[in-house]
Amino acid sequence: FRSSISPVNDQIRRPILEQMRNIEGWLTAAEADLLISLAQQALTDCPQVSAVVEVGSYCGKATTVLGGVVRAVRATARVWAIDPHDGFVGAHDHGLERVAKPTLDLLQQNIERAQLSPFVEIVRGRAQDVPWSEPVCLLLIDGLHDYPSVLRDFTHFESFLVDGGLVAFHDYADYFPGVPAFVDELSASGRYQTVARARSLIALRKLPSRPPDVPLH
Repeated sequence: FRSSISPVNDQIRRPILEQMRNIEGWLTAAEADLLISLAQQALTDCPQVSAVVEVGSYCGKATTVLGGVVRAVRATARVWAIDPHDGFVGAHDHGLERVAKPTLDLLQQNIERAQLSPFVEIVRGRAQDVPWSEPVCLLLIDGLHDYPSVLRDFTHFESFLVDGGLVAFHDYADYFPGVPAFVDELSASGRYQTVARARSLIALRKLPSRPPDVPLH
């Protein structure tokens, strides 16, 4: 498919890509480039919606990308960076890996260094435990990568994702089969349309829900 997401001009892109380059994490430059475009598109398409939600922040590589776009495009919006910061990464079905580094401290330092604190709300907790009530224009799912975890993280926020809003999944790849299994099901449901992909980052748009069939008289 051809991407329906508009590219972002270099004046916005380059500083954001430069900022995230030295932060530890697994987001590639090509994926970050797409994430910049997704965030700009979501903020532009949904001018009344101010929440960008990231599930799984680690040390803040993608968080700084999203925060950088908010600062450049609509400074009144906010990125909600949700992560338990319990030291576990990976997937339940492929073995969790324990990291010793204090990811919460590193995330906070990276956000402060990038001068993004006014645009990023750091939330320590599991997605399903975070109370939520406001509309979301962009949702990034990048927590644990087994099917039940992806399902749980997505389901908690799906009803708040506005029609026309975007959802991106990281690690849509064979090495975490739960992610493509879930995303392919979502795509086949008819409620979401795949709009872009870069390496292991894939993005879908939420389609307007159809009104119930009106009986003919």
